[in-house]
Amino acid sequence: MTPEPLLILTHDDVLAERWAPLGSGWPVVRGADLSALADWRAQGRRLVLMDAQMPGLPGWQDAGWPARLSGIDALVGLGAPDDRQGAAVLQAGAGGFCHVYAPLPTVRQALQVVASGELWVGRDLLTRLLRLLDERPPAQPPRAVSDAAWAQDLTVREREVAELASLGEANDAIAERLGITARTVKAHLSTAFDKLGVADRLQLALRVHGIR
Repeated sequence: MTPEPLLILTHDDVLAERWAPLGSGWPVVRGADLSALADWRAQGRRLVLMDAQMPGLPGWQDAGWPARLSGIDALVGLGAPDDRQGAAVLQAGAGGFCHVYAPLPTVRQALQVVASGELWVGRDLLTRLLRLLDERPPAQPPRAVSDAAWAQDLTVREREVAELASLGEANDAIAERLGITARTVKAHLSTAFDKLGVADRLQLALRVHGIR
C-alpha cells in the first residue's frame, strides 16, 4: 500500500521535530496555518496531523470546522484530552484525537486508522460510546450463539472475547473474567478483527450490536 502524504500542522518547532520521524512512512509537509488545509486538499491530499495548541486556533465548537476539514482525514493532538474535548473534535469533522505527546508508535497507528477512513478515539470516550450502544433497548430477544450472523466464523472463545471487547472491557479485565491471559485475549481479538473485517473496537462494537 502506498503511504499517504502527511501534512504536519503546528507552529511549535519542538513538536514539529518530535513528529518528524512520522515522515519515515509518509512524505511530510509542515503547515504554517489553517490555510494549509485548503492548499493540501487542493493538491488531492487528505491526511493531516494537527496541533490543537496552535495560537489563535478557533474553538472546536466553531461552525467553520466542518468546511475546513471537509475532504480531510485529520488526527488532532490535544494537550489534555478529555471526553468533552475529544467529542467536540470529532463533531468538528476530525477523524480522531490523541495526546499531543503520545508515543510515536501510537500516533503512527492512529494516523493509519484515520487514513483508512475510520475513527481513532480515546479509551475513556470509546468505553462510554460502547456502553451507550449496549444500553440501547433490544430490537428483538437475544439470539443464541449459533443464530448470531456476525459470529458464525468465530470460535466460541473468540466470540466471548469479541462481545466483552464490544462493551469497552480492557484486555486485562477480559482475561480475568475468562480465566485466560491478556496475551491470549489480544490474540483472540486480533483473529476476530481479521475474520470480521474490522479495524478497531468501535467497528467491532457496531458489528456486534447489529449497526453495520
